[in-house]
Amino acid sequence: MSLLIRTWTRVIKGLGRSFQKAGIFLGLVAGIALITLILAVPLWYFSSKFAAGYTVFVLSLVAAGLLALLISRIVGLSKNPGALRLYANKTILPIFKKVAVVVVSLGVIYGIVFLISRGQAVPAILAAVVWLLLLGFLKYGKRGKT
Repeated sequence: MSLLIRTWTRVIKGLGRSFQKAGIFLGLVAGIALITLILAVPLWYFSSKFAAGYTVFVLSLVAAGLLALLISRIVGLSKNPGALRLYANKTILPIFKKVAVVVVSLGVIYGIVFLISRGQAVPAILAAVVWLLLLGFLKYGKRGKT
């Protein structure tokens, strides 16, 4: 009789643990659904009724997040002398240089398309050749002799 009681006790405890884990899982799913409902419905309403305001809001959140990330990185680097300058020279300045080249290239492409649309193909071709030569110099002209 004792073996039967111990077996049933183990079975009931096992079922209790299983139901407990299932309850925790369902509680977590319900919590996630509630948080999603609390966040998603107002954002959906805001985005559908005030599209421009929602865009400004989202862009402001992204900018604030990037600014917070940058500030935390700078604060972390400022603890070591010279680390901030090294980080700026190795990471930030190359990014700025690439962004500047891309922005100016887009401007030059826009100018070339504008010239071609006005029927001025020769100045457009000259501008394209000069810009390609300048890009080549920026990419390869500063290297030492090989």
